[in-house]
Amino acid sequence: MNPVSQVYDLPVTPAMECTVKGRIALPGVVMELHHYRFRGQQGAIFSSPRSFLDLALSPRPGQPCGGYGGMIEGGANALGDVLFVPAGSELHTKWGEGEQTSICCGFDGSGFDNDEPDLSCDALQASLDVRSPAVRDALRRIASEIAQPGFCSEILAQAIWVQTAIELQRYLRFSGGEGEMRVSGLSRSKLQYINERIEQPGKPPSVAELAAECGLSTRHFFRQFKTATGQTLTSYVTDRKIGRAKQLLRQPGPAIKVIAWDCGFDSAAAFSAAFRKATGFTPRQFREAMLH
Repeated sequence: MNPVSQVYDLPVTPAMECTVKGRIALPGVVMELHHYRFRGQQGAIFSSPRSFLDLALSPRPGQPCGGYGGMIEGGANALGDVLFVPAGSELHTKWGEGEQTSICCGFDGSGFDNDEPDLSCDALQASLDVRSPAVRDALRRIASEIAQPGFCSEILAQAIWVQTAIELQRYLRFSGGEGEMRVSGLSRSKLQYINERIEQPGKPPSVAELAAECGLSTRHFFRQFKTATGQTLTSYVTDRKIGRAKQLLRQPGPAIKVIAWDCGFDSAAAFSAAFRKATGFTPRQFREAMLH
């Protein structure tokens, strides 16, 4: 195994080590498992002539944040476990001391028309925390094929990568506002309203409640919502709740049972089970990794 990453150029410094644990290289895309060791507080500017997509298989250390400079107003934003950096963009990042394992995929073009997607500011900001369960699950499957290759692993990885690229495109196009043009009944303002209702503390609204508030039948709302987001309301709400929980767990303050209620879970046990299913860690393990 070549220890040098083929996904992007990594600086060789005493403060950061990167070990390439495995690789599948295909036409147009290279997929690698990386293990990092960071010594002290970190900061870097990521830029590459090819796009790359990264899933943190273990929590990113510290309180990772980043931004695209003048392209996005409002300064740095928290980085999610799935991160996409389009080719040619300069992502300024900061994170903490510790270790991390990731699957990182570097690829050329959009995968379909040999052109990079023209991302709006909204889509660029969304790329810092790609909240797509489909993208996350596909990357985990690719990581498993790299870590434990089996019969026709490269062929299977290529098929999964096509799915990943499609789901990423859908997510970015919707985040950039194209969903309003193709979805009658769910305007951008209604989708924003739905997000605000979901993110309120306590138990999330039901499909029937949101449908009534949007002036739609339950069946029509369900169909339009899935067309717009690619998810059922249940999976979408869970994804948003887990994202909010991650932000709260990065703080030393609120107790886990308080976070559970704030994110709409009936109990701390239900919260812990859902969080572990989504991330592979219990809330306590995630908080300890973030704060130490």
